[in-house]
Amino acid sequence: MIILILAVAGAVGAVLRLTADHYLPRRGILVANTLGSFVAGVTAGALSGVALDLWVTGVAGALTTFSTVSVSTARDALSGRFAAAVGCWAAHLALGMLAVGVGLSLGLRWS
Repeated sequence: MIILILAVAGAVGAVLRLTADHYLPRRGILVANTLGSFVAGVTAGALSGVALDLWVTGVAGALTTFSTVSVSTARDALSGRFAAAVGCWAAHLALGMLAVGVGLSLGLRWS
């Protein structure tokens, strides 16, 4: 049963990521990664056990995406837009760390 629930949680995250990417071209993945980091932080602070696994692995894991950022960055670099490539990674790392930190702080406060 847990695998089925994890699959549904992953589907929710993947649909949210695709929606963000569709409605916010070139910024959707950044928004999805930031939101996913926030969700992971909140749940890591507030939950434990299976509930934590479902939210972090299922929803946040499917919502965030390393591979899509890698492809986008590689395309920027290969087309000679090195500043855009570096800026992309810097934005994802900085906003992701900020979001997980804020989320973790809130999650610990709520638990």
